[in-house]
Amino acid sequence: MVSPPSIVAATLLQICGVSLFIRQPAETPCSPAPCQAKWLFGLSLVLLLWRCELLPKRYASVYPRIHTCVELLGSVFVSELAMLIGWCSYERLVHQLSHLICLNLNLNCRWCEYFTLGMLTLLPSGLLLFTLAPAQWREFLVQLLWQLPRPEADECLLSCARELSNYARGLLCFCQLRREDRLRALRLFQLQAERSSRHEERQP
Repeated sequence: MVSPPSIVAATLLQICGVSLFIRQPAETPCSPAPCQAKWLFGLSLVLLLWRCELLPKRYASVYPRIHTCVELLGSVFVSELAMLIGWCSYERLVHQLSHLICLNLNLNCRWCEYFTLGMLTLLPSGLLLFTLAPAQWREFLVQLLWQLPRPEADECLLSCARELSNYARGLLCFCQLRREDRLRALRLFQLQAERSSRHEERQP
């Protein structure tokens, strides 16, 4: 993982609006999107830096000072690249997309564009943070949401969400297989589907 001082330094530079490698955008902020989405993405970036390694650990003991300097500069560069180019470009794209959506729906109100822009920025950043968060955080959040009062009609939505989650996990596991294993899994799925159809045809 990246050392905590490098992560803290890169985060403080982003909070203070100071950039060393990439020029800050002329317009501040990049779009009228809610600033909470940007901070959620920034926290996801911190968790990603915490998990990854910019430099191999074997160089830390051989060249400790050079390793520290390169890791610090690399953390700052990655954070600036992700925030100032990646996220800022995404916000501009979503801003134009939300404007086109509201025009096509003949809703020229300001709330329509702001609501669409907020949904298209808060949902991806929140989902990314939930994915990169430690397992204890995710379990605590799920338990907290489960204890909130819910209407009776949300059982259908919960079942659909569970099915969608299972489908996404299965698709992720399927993509990680080798080509031979994928073909074998597809063949087994076809055989199972044929058996199920034959069983249904036999039933009166």
